[in-house]
Amino acid sequence: MTTPSQPPFSPHHFHRITNTSNPSNPTLDVINDAGRQNSTGLLKLTREGYYSGQYWSFTPSGTPHCPPQASKPSRDTTSTSNTYRIRTWWLGPNRQLDVYADDTSKAVLRRADATDTANALDWSVGQWEDGTWWIGNEASGVLKVLDVGEREDRREVVLSEKDEGKKTQRWRVEVVREIDEQEYHETPITPTPE
Repeated sequence: MTTPSQPPFSPHHFHRITNTSNPSNPTLDVINDAGRQNSTGLLKLTREGYYSGQYWSFTPSGTPHCPPQASKPSRDTTSTSNTYRIRTWWLGPNRQLDVYADDTSKAVLRRADATDTANALDWSVGQWEDGTWWIGNEASGVLKVLDVGEREDRREVVLSEKDEGKKTQRWRVEVVREIDEQEYHETPITPTPE
């Protein structure tokens, strides 16, 4: 048995999330269904590329925002938390990963507001014995993790109850690049009432 390591998620970097069970369409992305401003925020799996919907930021929950890095960052920029607010470069810092209200088997990126409960926006991350990760949420009262749907094209992303035997719930997470966009450092991840 491998010893679980600390999640490699830096709040100062974008990350790529890839599924290990699907060799043809492994990368987590946002469906471009209505343009950036009107996107439904639903997720899909697709081929890896330089697409801003494949760049994910992880900010530890409970952090009001992610302050900019010092000009000389330390080598250890990983978080000590295992609960995060998750956003993409494409939809910007105001859209956070959430559980779809009408169907708790779907994850969606949407605008968060002050009435949101933390459990809908807080995503737990844990490591499987093989070194891959699961990413899950307990908004429905049960821990459900990102998973690959049953459709033939294997591009659908769903939330399923955590199951160590399901290879479709295993994800690799890698740093892609530093977050240079100032709005990610200034926009609160937990909106406050006006």
